[in-house]
Amino acid sequence: MNKKSIFRSSSTTSFFSFYLANIAGLLLIGYLSLHFNQNPPVIGALMFITAAVICINSRKTCVVMDDRFTIVYTRFIPLLSTSKYFFYNEIDSIDAILPLTRSTETGLISTFLSYRYSLKSSLKNTLTFHFHDGRVKYLSVTISREDLQEAFRHIRTLSSIRIAESY
Repeated sequence: MNKKSIFRSSSTTSFFSFYLANIAGLLLIGYLSLHFNQNPPVIGALMFITAAVICINSRKTCVVMDDRFTIVYTRFIPLLSTSKYFFYNEIDSIDAILPLTRSTETGLISTFLSYRYSLKSSLKNTLTFHFHDGRVKYLSVTISREDLQEAFRHIRTLSSIRIAESY
């Protein structure tokens, strides 16, 4: 199995906001632990919820390799990170609905506003994988349209998979 990476999506605003949110959560847990004795049940519950959000929060990237397409879910605690692999020789076609674009603005405020909008509208890019054996796999990701289109360009050159994009 060849593991040469051809393309890896990267969004600096996503990277920055991911770590900023997790560090803010850790600071909140630290602050709450200083006041734990004031109301242990409530503060304990808030600390637990914040810790759960930190553990669940992930930054998604797509990686195109010679023989497969991978969606990587990077979490703040590396042990909790996961990946989903899709091998080219198993896929017949990919249908991609790509409404989520990368923000043309930069900065923390625009990143916050775009996340607020995407959470409010459940705005995600949806990939539907049709396999040769008849299976169908649906995947919703917050990877930008531009990054997925670049990944698809590389996949088209490496395989015979039919990729249909709509917006």
